[in-house]
Amino acid sequence: MIVSQHEHSQITWAQDYNSRVNPSLMTRLLHEAIPVLKWTDWHVKEVQEGSCTTVLPLNHATTNQHGTHQAALLSLSADYTGGLALATLLRGVPFAGVHPCNEDNSAALWLAAMDVRYKCPSTGHVTATCKISDETAEMVRQRYFSGKRVLVTLPVIFRSNNEVVAEAEMKYFAQPSIQLKPTREKPSINPLFKHKLKASARMIAGLRATADESFVRLDQAHEKHAAGPHGELLAKRLQSVLPHLQHTVAARTKHIDQTLTSIPGLRQVVLMGAGLDMRPFRLYESLGRPTFFEVDLPEMLEERTRVISQLTNRPVVQRRMVAADFKCDDLSKILLQHPDFDPRLPTAIIYEGCSMYFSKQENQEILTLLGQTLQNPESRIWSDMVTPDVVDGTTHVEEIAAFVDGMEQLGEKFIFGCNDPSSFMLECGFRKADVITVQDYLESRDPTYSAYRFVVAGK
Repeated sequence: MIVSQHEHSQITWAQDYNSRVNPSLMTRLLHEAIPVLKWTDWHVKEVQEGSCTTVLPLNHATTNQHGTHQAALLSLSADYTGGLALATLLRGVPFAGVHPCNEDNSAALWLAAMDVRYKCPSTGHVTATCKISDETAEMVRQRYFSGKRVLVTLPVIFRSNNEVVAEAEMKYFAQPSIQLKPTREKPSINPLFKHKLKASARMIAGLRATADESFVRLDQAHEKHAAGPHGELLAKRLQSVLPHLQHTVAARTKHIDQTLTSIPGLRQVVLMGAGLDMRPFRLYESLGRPTFFEVDLPEMLEERTRVISQLTNRPVVQRRMVAADFKCDDLSKILLQHPDFDPRLPTAIIYEGCSMYFSKQENQEILTLLGQTLQNPESRIWSDMVTPDVVDGTTHVEEIAAFVDGMEQLGEKFIFGCNDPSSFMLECGFRKADVITVQDYLESRDPTYSAYRFVVAGK
């Protein structure tokens, strides 16, 4: 859902200032999102509609060998000064990566190009100011709220000791985040959305790669390769903000592995949203050499192919990549028409880390279609689900609330929760479902894990 022009006009500047863009809030959010800003003590000084002033102090962290500001840090300051000025024009719109949000109501904002002209060395604290003309501001609002992409160049002026030390022209790209996603009408993926897909997959690989081996045994060489430095970095950042996430990912990895080994005569494994899951290489031999069907968006499968091609000494595994969009495609038809997929064979479908990002109706459609591909009585589908209070913010567990806030700040807002997964799976055509909370699975006293469930269902 894109914030409309009407909804935008109903929000006063005072309301927007207090809840979304005031200096104290934006300084805190940007310090959390961009650690170098906190390290340098960069901060937002003043925000008005269409303008922003920030301060880059002259201190040990910001200076070069001459005792004046690092030129690159002035450029960094220009980036976020102009970006925040642009953000003030879009009342009520959270910005992905900064504000808690989801793809349906947020804006994607990126720096497309910059030109900084340094006039003289700075010998005092530097204030950066971006003021947007009324004409430019009106153009930005009209384009954004009519659903069009915004590409705008904004001026940023730097002053120190009452003299101009640098001038910058910053070109920004802004667009509703939901428009970055592929649709049936526009199947091609925007590079920014493609980046997010890969980042999420690398992050999960990074969490698996750093799992405690006393808790779950993983082939960490493969996981570390899949994560790469980007995934390891994202995992470390997440662990510092959301310490429960790694144990949760490790627990579901272990539970899925146990589910797979429990299916007699398993011949096929379908990985929905395969991402960079290295499970085929870990379990191929121990599972009796089943065929793995790796289902994901084409762009993610391209990244998966690239990563796997660089693995050294990888075992020969029967794998089939299947391109699909869960929201647009008939998953049953795609699998049943695949020449190597046989619905009569014992099969496991792994629907991992997916349900919470689709609506109830979308989940019903996806799970119902997947169920139609399971014609063997031993076949099973594995899924994970959260409770509704996690989604709607009514949980009274402080750690869960902090977890949800952290995920929203990453733009990974949950939109579906279920109190009774067994009944829900019955509605989707499954015969029975076994459900266990992560808290019970881990035999933990920590209530944080109580709102996350593992579900195994059969036809």
